Amino acid sequence: MPPAEVTQSRPTGLVQPLVDQFRKRTPLRTGSLIVTIFGDAIAPRGGTVWLGSLINAVAPLDIGHRLVRTAVFRLVKEGVLNNEQVGRKSYYALTETGRRQFAEATNRIYATGQPDWDGKWRMLILKQLASEQRQAVRKDLQWLGFGSLGTDLLAHPRPNLSLLDAHLKNLSVDDQVIHMDTELAGGIAGKALLELVKNTWNLAELETGYNEFVSLFHPILAGVKQCDNLSPTDAFYLRTFLIHEYRKVLLRDPALPEELLPATWKGYAAQQLAGELYGLTVQASEGFVDANFENQIGQLPAPNQAFHKRFAKP
Repeated sequence: MPPAEVTQSRPTGLVQPLVDQFRKRTPLRTGSLIVTIFGDAIAPRGGTVWLGSLINAVAPLDIGHRLVRTAVFRLVKEGVLNNEQVGRKSYYALTETGRRQFAEATNRIYATGQPDWDGKWRMLILKQLASEQRQAVRKDLQWLGFGSLGTDLLAHPRPNLSLLDAHLKNLSVDDQVIHMDTELAGGIAGKALLELVKNTWNLAELETGYNEFVSLFHPILAGVKQCDNLSPTDAFYLRTFLIHEYRKVLLRDPALPEELLPATWKGYAAQQLAGELYGLTVQASEGFVDANFENQIGQLPAPNQAFHKRFAKP
């Protein structure tokens, strides 16, 4: 049986275009939306939530309880969540693997600014790995932004080295992958290199994604600025869909240095827009979280300190 619904209004006004767009997608990506809610609202508040809270939170989007149950069941099978039964209630919490994955994603999604680049590249040689190991490494390190320069060679100009080491250790190949730091002769970014970067990381597809994000949320930002009193409900759904759409593009972005990107790169505009709109909605939306999400002892705890630094200027 589905849980009793929490008394709350449905999202209205500015949120409706986002709800309509989400519903039009087939198949409906309920699992992806649950991941967004978990990462954005639940992880910074302890990482545990009653299943009924999730069901009630997405019910105004016309997402049924069976879809939510299926989504969290899959996340349990993937090792992201675990389940605890207390009486007739099911509670879901992030596993250690889930916490690590969400922390990595959080550090990228809510970051601002661009670190300096010294012109060096980290090259990884995979030739000595078995075929299955090579495929696993290539797939896993794509998430860290590494591009493939051949079957046995991966490269990134500014990787997160601590994350790289952790991923290679997790794949049990940390003592088999050869690392090299190289520096280009004749300058940081010549014409040939820019063309190689453009093709290796499919920057055109990423830029299309950022353009669509900006086109969708720029009018909403203007509307929020004109709104005298944004309700907690509308603020929560605006914040949720903002991060949902932003992370879909951002987490495919290899985070290349400015020197290797087009002068008109839309990723910067998307980052600024996401940060500004998040700042305008987050305070009101926390009222929705307080009222509608619970763990085993009741209302979720207050957000951690890192939560208050999201999209903060470096």
